[in-house]
Amino acid sequence: MRTVMGLATVAFFWWAACGSVRDNDRITLDALEEELTIRIDGRPVLSYALAPQLPHYRFPDSLPAYYTRSGFIHPVYSPDGLLVTDDFPVGHTHQHGIFTAWTSTTFRGEHLDFWNQHQGTGTARHVELLETYAADGIAGFRARLEQVSLKYGAVLSEDWRVRVYDNAAPYVWDLRSEQTNVTDDTLYLDKYTYGGLGMRGSAEWNGSDTTAYSGEARFLTSAGMHRENGNHTRPEWTAIFGELSSKDGGGVAGVAVFPHPDNFRAPQFVRLHPDMPYLSVTPVVEEGFAIAPGETYVSRYRFVIFDGEPEPGQLASYTWAEYPVR
Repeated sequence: MRTVMGLATVAFFWWAACGSVRDNDRITLDALEEELTIRIDGRPVLSYALAPQLPHYRFPDSLPAYYTRSGFIHPVYSPDGLLVTDDFPVGHTHQHGIFTAWTSTTFRGEHLDFWNQHQGTGTARHVELLETYAADGIAGFRARLEQVSLKYGAVLSEDWRVRVYDNAAPYVWDLRSEQTNVTDDTLYLDKYTYGGLGMRGSAEWNGSDTTAYSGEARFLTSAGMHRENGNHTRPEWTAIFGELSSKDGGGVAGVAVFPHPDNFRAPQFVRLHPDMPYLSVTPVVEEGFAIAPGETYVSRYRFVIFDGEPEPGQLASYTWAEYPVR
C-alpha cells in the first residue's frame, strides 16, 4: 500500500477491549453497543456512532432506509455542555455531525456520490472498532469505516484515529483519516464545491427545523472572513458558532476546525454554506484528483470546541504548530 498524498507518519495506540477505559477518572472512554463516548471530568466531549442509525422518532413519517448511517461523530459538546452538532437534520437528513465522504466522483465510468445518500449511488459506514485507550492525558480510538458503492461494494477502506486531550476548556481533539482504494479500478474525485470533511452545526441554527431553531449560525475564519466572504477561501482555521440553549440557560458556543498544514493541497478550501449551518473542508474546489488501486489519501483535522465568542488570538494558540500532537 502506497501513501500518495497527505501525511505518512505512524501513530501509536494502546490496545483495549470494548468497554470502559480511563486515565485516573480525569478522561474516560466508554464503548457500548450503539456508540462510543469520551468524557472529561465526567462531562461528555463527543460520541462516535458504532451502530447503524435511522432516528424515526425525530420525524413525523418514517425515513427511507437509504438514510441509515453509522461512522460519524455526534453529539459534540462544548465545555459548558452545549450541543454544537446535529445529525439527520431536518431538510438535509444525509448530514451527520462530523463525517467524511466524497460528493462527486467517477468510478468505472459511472457517477458515484458517497455524501448524498438519497442519490442512491453510495454511502459511508462504520465497520469495526479496532482500538480504544485512555492514558497520559489522552483518550481515543481507532475505527475502520468504508465508503461504499451500492452497486459495487466497498471502494475506500477508511482508517479513523481520534485523539481527545484532557483540556478542561476549550476541548481539543484530532481526527486522522486514511482512505485506501481497495478495488482494482481508479476512483476519480471530480472538481466540486465541497466534499471530504463535513461538519453539521446544531439544530438550533437550522432554519428548516421549526421545533429547534433559535437563530442563525455565524462563521469566522483565521483571515477574519465571515459567511458572506469566506466561502472557498483557504484559511488556517474556520469557526462555526452561535447562540445555544441548555437547562442552565445556554449561551454562545462553537467549533473551530484546523486542517493540518501537510494535508494534500494545503491550505485546503472551506465551503461555508450561505443558508445552512454546515461547512466542508475540501481539496477539490479548483481541481479533482485520483486514488488509484492500493493508494491512500491521508488527511488530518483538529477541532477546538469553545464557549463564548471565538477569540482569534486564543484559537491561534491551538494550531498544529503551537499545540502539536503529543
